Amino acid sequence: MADIRAGNLDSEVEVAKVDWALRAQFRGATKLTRDLLERLNRAAERSIHRFAFAHARRNGFKMKSAYELAMERLEKKAPSIALTQEQKEQIAEVDSSYRAKIAEKELFLKDQIRKAQIGGSFDEAESLEKQRSIEVRRLQEDCEEKKEKLRAQFAK
Repeated sequence: MADIRAGNLDSEVEVAKVDWALRAQFRGATKLTRDLLERLNRAAERSIHRFAFAHARRNGFKMKSAYELAMERLEKKAPSIALTQEQKEQIAEVDSSYRAKIAEKELFLKDQIRKAQIGGSFDEAESLEKQRSIEVRRLQEDCEEKKEKLRAQFAK
């Protein structure tokens, strides 16, 4: 390198060749340094993780699955309550009575739909079908609402 600065090389071509060679060596050294630093960082991260897991195992901690973590968060937001047998029976009774109401409504409206189809009134049959789905959905919502009220009473 001292020869280049002193002007002892014969031509500009040789200067360019030496300059190119030095730059290539520098780039190679930079890449090697970068690769070495990346390897050291990865090794350090692995060591930290190994240490953390070993420490956790020694102290009796256990890794939790995503499902377990989600269930813990849900339990914190809305804690579950244990129901007595009597309370479960009350909820089952509400559910049973509403299932009977739904079945009764469906039988009645299906009979009406069948009569309308036999009579050739397809528009009326379609409107009865819509009414049937609306009524069933309303009864299901009423059932869930009533069960939620019971659960709220049990929580008190």
